[in-house]
Amino acid sequence: MGRASAWFIGLTGRERWLVGVAGGLTALMLLVYGLILPLGAALDDAAVRHREATERAGRIVAGLDALKRAPAPRAVALAGPVEQVAQASAQAAGFVVQSSQKQGSDMVVMVIPTARASAALAWLDGLAAQGLAVEQLTVTPAPDGTVSVNVTLRRAGA
Repeated sequence: MGRASAWFIGLTGRERWLVGVAGGLTALMLLVYGLILPLGAALDDAAVRHREATERAGRIVAGLDALKRAPAPRAVALAGPVEQVAQASAQAAGFVVQSSQKQGSDMVVMVIPTARASAALAWLDGLAAQGLAVEQLTVTPAPDGTVSVNVTLRRAGA
């Protein structure tokens, strides 16, 4: 630092003024490009993310309002005993039912040893249209990407 101040003192008045202006301009450039512009870009990015989050929240609220206005599903009468309807539905969806045990007059416990998760969940979602409701569900993943499904079904409305 001593060498720099000795150099500056050794300059003429005009050179000191020019070096001072150059130092000020350098400091200004560092301030603008090192602090102000990145801060402005960060604020712009934050504004874009906020707008997207607000739009996404609006779509979610609109979807929830649509679900609230949707009519309640009507109960569908079963076309036969619970265990037969459930087993026929599983076989129609392409699942191999390992076991099917009747539990009283309106419940059945089914075990499907291997199924694709998306197909099993789609099948379970469609059971309400057949007059069945899921009472209890256990889905166990397997290392090969499939799942094992153990489900207790009952007559909807029972």
